[in-house]
Amino acid sequence: MRASFAALASRHQLSESSLLAKLIDDVLTAHGAGASNMSGRRGSRDATADAAARDRITLRLRPGDRALATQRAEARGMKTGSYLVMLIHNHVRGSTVMPPNELGQIKAVCAQLAALGRQLKVFGMPNTLAQKMDLEPGDALESIRREVEAAREATAAVVRWNLMSWESDREAGHA
Repeated sequence: MRASFAALASRHQLSESSLLAKLIDDVLTAHGAGASNMSGRRGSRDATADAAARDRITLRLRPGDRALATQRAEARGMKTGSYLVMLIHNHVRGSTVMPPNELGQIKAVCAQLAALGRQLKVFGMPNTLAQKMDLEPGDALESIRREVEAAREATAAVVRWNLMSWESDREAGHA
């Protein structure tokens, strides 16, 4: 009986609990004790729960799509559902939201560049500082050059990964 009920809910693209709530509402309405008569509210459900239920959607993927989505999600350090939600959000909104771990990498690079900026500021100060600089000017510049190059490479890798990911998604859609 439970399997039959689950199948019925699926055919109507509802969860089992949503179908049950709908059935209860329909029975109460048919017998004159509509849910709206119950203490002025629509049963125990409130407007935010109804809105959340309307925002929920069930998708049927084509054979093999779930495995591919899982691979892409894992490569980006995400759960499959979160990855698919991000893709839909980006497509529908026309935005390019980055996955949290990639955004974290960009934030780390920004922090490195900010630290380098502070180092350059100190490096450019007159020699009247109470503390003597540990590095010679040539050594300091070489250290800064290495840090900037590492930050550039890290940023380029994240950007390259994003471009490759979106391009392969686009190519797969045209195949």
